[in-house]
Amino acid sequence: MSDLAVDVKDVKYVYPDGCVALDSVDIRVVRGERVAILGPNGAGKSTLLMLIDGLYRPSKGSVHVLGMPTNGNTHKVRMKVGLVFQDPNDQLFCPTLWEDVAFGPLNMGLDEEEVTRRAEDALKAVGLYGLKDKAPHHLSAGEKKKATIASVLAMNPEVLVLDEPTANLDSKSRIELIGLINNLHRRQRITLVVATHDLDFIPMVADRAYVLNRGHVVAEGALEDVFSDSKVMEESGLEPPTLTKLFDLLNRFTGFDAVKPLPLTIDQALHEIRHYLAKSRLEPQVRRAVPKES
Repeated sequence: MSDLAVDVKDVKYVYPDGCVALDSVDIRVVRGERVAILGPNGAGKSTLLMLIDGLYRPSKGSVHVLGMPTNGNTHKVRMKVGLVFQDPNDQLFCPTLWEDVAFGPLNMGLDEEEVTRRAEDALKAVGLYGLKDKAPHHLSAGEKKKATIASVLAMNPEVLVLDEPTANLDSKSRIELIGLINNLHRRQRITLVVATHDLDFIPMVADRAYVLNRGHVVAEGALEDVFSDSKVMEESGLEPPTLTKLFDLLNRFTGFDAVKPLPLTIDQALHEIRHYLAKSRLEPQVRRAVPKES
């Protein structure tokens, strides 16, 4: 069995109007990995996700998911890949939340007992079981996002693909979403592919990234390496995470020690600050004022 969950080789995708959305794209995601697909609007991120889910067929090249070519195996691929659209209204269409979440398992031909178990487990996993009889259009934006994830989880996917998951979410919903995604990965070792241009979100849910720009992969690697490449960030129209940008400025314009790789999270930033203060001549009470790493 291949260790690759997603294997995109030399893929080109041309829309019917002749617009080239992707060209010569190579992307590989190992089973259990957390990978981000980054890029500005129009870079080809959503198109790539549609290809991974088997909704689109490549104009050139090949896409394999869990060892299966997506061409000719659309149904099998969609049973293994859970795609969460950017807009929940594109995914929620039943009169009640319960019916939406149960829809997938029902269409898999499962018996009533198994459908019920899966729907209950999925709704409990996202914390929405108490709202199962509510109409989806009456849910908040954060609840709708969780509901779409629940509808996908009920299918027991091995690969979870999220398209701009933080779009239209407030801070509380965003934090809850981060916890939900990480719990799924930790408990089920589910493979995560997250496409977004929200780069402050990515360090919380991914370890490696590909950068798309104008349909081409322009960078790939660990988050620290990708975000530290100011040329790639600038040419792709992306702003590095706020903390990364701050430490880059500190490195350039102050007497702060050169920090490499640049911090991506608060914990990493606190570690670097405490390390700097420990080496400085600042008063002990000032050093103590910096909170410990969580």
